[in-house]
Amino acid sequence: MDIKAVVDEILLEKKRPFTWLVNQMDKTFDGLKLSLINESIKYRDIKLMAKILEVPPSTFFETEARSYKTETGTSLTAESRNEYSDLKNNLKNCKEMSAALKEQIKDKDRIIGLLSGKS
Repeated sequence: MDIKAVVDEILLEKKRPFTWLVNQMDKTFDGLKLSLINESIKYRDIKLMAKILEVPPSTFFETEARSYKTETGTSLTAESRNEYSDLKNNLKNCKEMSAALKEQIKDKDRIIGLLSGKS
């Protein structure tokens, strides 16, 4: 979700300019704008911004995240579940790649042995 777009929409509803928010938060215009665009804003700044704009902090985040239960009983959001699946697949691929490389090393050793006259 584009945090900057959400902030702009809230400011528009409240009929306030972005510079007003910058001054209320005691930030520089470019600093706040870039942190919103790059989504690198700190959570404490999000809480402060939510307080100033009189909205809950959750307003700036996607509301469609669903909880899932894992085998251990812990809860994961949909995004975390996708990330977990990706990591699991990457680990499987790495294990396969490692096994293939070990086989190549064995083949290399056999070839070296054959070329040097050792069997």
